[in-house]
Amino acid sequence: MSVLGAIATPHALATQAGVRAYADGGNAIDAALAAAAMLTVVYPHQCAIGGDLMALLDDGAGMLCCVNGSGAAAARASSSVLRSRYSEMPDSGPDSITVPGLVAGWQSLHGLGARLSVARLLDPAIAAASDGVAVSTSLAAGIRYRGARLLERPAIGALFMPDGVPLAQGALLRQPQLARTLRSLAADGLGAFYTGAIGASLVSGLGRLGSCLTAADFAAHRSELSTPLRLEHRGAQIHTSPPNSQGFALLEAITALDALGIAIEPLGNAAPWLLRAQRMAAEDRDRYLGDPRRVSVPLTELLAPSVLRERLSARIAGRAWPAASPVSVPAHGDTVAVCAMDSTGVAVSLIQSLYQSFGSTVLEPVTGVIFHNRGRGFSLVPGAANEFVPGTRPAHTLSPVLIHRDGRVLAVLGTMGGRAQPQILAQLIPGIFEAGASLAAVLSAPRWVMGARDIDFDRPTVAIEADAPEPLDTALRIEDLDIARIPARNERVGHAQLITVGPDGVLQAASDPRSDGAAEVWRR
Repeated sequence: MSVLGAIATPHALATQAGVRAYADGGNAIDAALAAAAMLTVVYPHQCAIGGDLMALLDDGAGMLCCVNGSGAAAARASSSVLRSRYSEMPDSGPDSITVPGLVAGWQSLHGLGARLSVARLLDPAIAAASDGVAVSTSLAAGIRYRGARLLERPAIGALFMPDGVPLAQGALLRQPQLARTLRSLAADGLGAFYTGAIGASLVSGLGRLGSCLTAADFAAHRSELSTPLRLEHRGAQIHTSPPNSQGFALLEAITALDALGIAIEPLGNAAPWLLRAQRMAAEDRDRYLGDPRRVSVPLTELLAPSVLRERLSARIAGRAWPAASPVSVPAHGDTVAVCAMDSTGVAVSLIQSLYQSFGSTVLEPVTGVIFHNRGRGFSLVPGAANEFVPGTRPAHTLSPVLIHRDGRVLAVLGTMGGRAQPQILAQLIPGIFEAGASLAAVLSAPRWVMGARDIDFDRPTVAIEADAPEPLDTALRIEDLDIARIPARNERVGHAQLITVGPDGVLQAASDPRSDGAAEVWRR
């Protein structure tokens, strides 16, 4: 019996859609896209076709690329107007919306080697939106978490909080307008989202709310195809997305530890050093990350082992450590990861997102499209690397990962988690290199993350899951960081998806128990 494909997603129905794509003769690109489409229906608090996307693709024939599906701010928007309205970028409403890049990202990925038609790949999602799906555990929690914002906007409030009451777990969620939009995209092509009747409806609906986005902004949008960043680690190569993604923060933390000969031990004696390395990388992200079309991110210096060795040594010695700032962008990390790989070597790590729970909380009623609030990633501070500038893209959290060894894919990895994605990924990577490790055990192991408002704390805090070893409370109490225990299997430490390939070519897949997900290795 030959293994043909593996798929891991945060919702069982999305995994089933991916398996169906394999069964219909598709490859890993097809499986990833079918699953991604389904997730916009069943996980609308964490992703939607009005969101953004980043993906890494290995086509199995020597091509490795990043698909950057992040969109720009309106060309006619005004930074001075925004500063007059807000002290920081808003977390909801039309001013938080940039051009959604997700659908164009699907289109780019499909054009890089998919076997099945777009219509075929969207079919399961269309049926789910039309017929309805049961509200999952995560979706029910998301509705409760952002219920007050949902009630402020009639269109989205009516869908998720009918008569002011949050949809409960198990309730039927039907989205007929979204189903109609997906059918139109299946018939007319994904480009219709930007230049066709759908795009016109989206722009018109946003305009009525006061958005500066125009038909020209939508028509001008293109995905960016680029070379992934690469790090040599333990005889393998870790690849992730380049700026405007924060992916370099993952590579920076690992490089710093490697330069000092310190192992990545998230639950062991070296955990404080991992925390220091990640904190240093997060500072650099906040200082330097912006749209590389506008600002230069000094990656050569930021990823130089000799420089990082000296910098982290100083931090460990207690020198040159700035006070932590409680100001960090509030975003609950609402994102989904889809991992897929097939026996021909095609591998996809795809991350798509609304940024915060339900994004901008703007739902365009004619199309049923929920818009992200990626504009929240901009800064209103003049001179900041990520300063709001019309027509530019915000700093991005999405950080897909592929790991290679000897020219072949070793692992496909991705996680939800907002600004904490690099921290979560770093804690998972050691398990990938552990011979005979259970992937389910790697994903279910307790985790911790550092943050502030982005993980629901007022001050810079290390949030540790309740089932993590007790000594971590003392070990991670460094500098001015607070320590807090959170419930085990908590979404604040992300939900990840993982596929690995053994030396014999056998595929294994696992889905994080912190989601409603499933993983499957499909065999003909």
